[in-house]
Amino acid sequence: MKKLGKVFSLLLVLGLFVFFTLTSCGEKESEPATDVDYVSQVKLTEDFTGKTFAKDGIEEVTLYQAVDGDTIHVTGQDDSILKLRFLGVDTPESTAAVEAWGVAASNFTKGLVKAAASLVITSDGGPGEQDNYDRWLAWVWYKLPDKEEYKLLNLELVQEGYSVSKNAGVKNYVSELIAAADQARKKGIKVWGETDPDYCYTEAMETTLMALQKDLHENGQNSKYYLKKVIFTATIARIDGNEYYLIDEDLETETWYGIQVFYRPTGISTGYMEEIGNRIKVSGTITYYETGNVYQLTDIVDKLLTSNKDNIKLLEKVDVKAQEITAASLNDTTSYAKEFTLVTLKNIVVTSCYTTNTSGSSSKGAITITGKVDGQIVKVRTSVLYDRTGKYQVDSNSIVLQSNFEGKTIDVTGIIEKYNDNYQISLISMDDVVIR
Repeated sequence: MKKLGKVFSLLLVLGLFVFFTLTSCGEKESEPATDVDYVSQVKLTEDFTGKTFAKDGIEEVTLYQAVDGDTIHVTGQDDSILKLRFLGVDTPESTAAVEAWGVAASNFTKGLVKAAASLVITSDGGPGEQDNYDRWLAWVWYKLPDKEEYKLLNLELVQEGYSVSKNAGVKNYVSELIAAADQARKKGIKVWGETDPDYCYTEAMETTLMALQKDLHENGQNSKYYLKKVIFTATIARIDGNEYYLIDEDLETETWYGIQVFYRPTGISTGYMEEIGNRIKVSGTITYYETGNVYQLTDIVDKLLTSNKDNIKLLEKVDVKAQEITAASLNDTTSYAKEFTLVTLKNIVVTSCYTTNTSGSSSKGAITITGKVDGQIVKVRTSVLYDRTGKYQVDSNSIVLQSNFEGKTIDVTGIIEKYNDNYQISLISMDDVVIR
């Protein structure tokens, strides 16, 4: 019996050893696999020499403007501007609205397309196609100066967790997009669960336009307001498409301040943003608009919510009056306070005009007017102006031509904006100009 007991004990020990050995092996086999670089698995092999995107579905282009995480504008071989919407992705918002990881995704895309030695765009098969907003739908390939191969930026955005994959209606790279998104989701990176250190999750800070602009002017992206939600009171001075201009006076110093707002109305809006002269309490996020080199208010919440920190509220309707200024005041580059305020400059003797004619540009038809007042040179930059009275010579689209201004003396009311370190007046409507 003792001998059998010893044998049983020995078998038990051996069994436990085998059990723990197998269990240990099983645990090792279930450990997470090494990350897969799906971006390296796709290659740009098609020759693009002499080809165009609209006709051939492939073209080497140059960067014109980086907009956000999944939108850029490029210049084609014929010098026309192509507005691109990336296929297969949908990065968080960073322009009209601001979402977590939106600014980070925008910076990621901007950094790569600006650093690229070459950019090539391809279609999803056949000639290039456009969406309902006249944007070309494209796969965007970039090659860095020290590299030989192109990388597919669309897929890289998904792999790095800056975007979900958007596969509906997409033909190419679907399996890679799904696999890259699944890998990022399992890792829980960025849009899949991480906290965005640059996104403001708190309520809006109460401030004034004076305090806001002073801090932004002095501290730039180190400002306490940058990428933060703010709430303040101001009056709508002018509206130019999706660009709105709000102004407010500091009564103590009798100084006016202004700010540019980027806003897209929605079907659920109150409409308070839609009328000049509305004095409102408004909230939004302060972002940096790189192309215009300005800090602006975006992510406007134009609907009545339960929190008074997120409302847009109509306070009253007022008569908006422009400040009359001199040429010397306009050209004074030491005063930042006047930026985005509403002003009138009279007796501008027009000396020359230039019209933007770049194909595909949203500014096609806009006019740059150079003139003199009291011996000083001043600049007026128009929006794309349309005739409303029938008095002016217009082309077939009723766009006002530069010949209306050449050799004339004009009074202009508009928004002061900065361009190339100098100030100019932005003329938004023909209702704001008197032509003698």
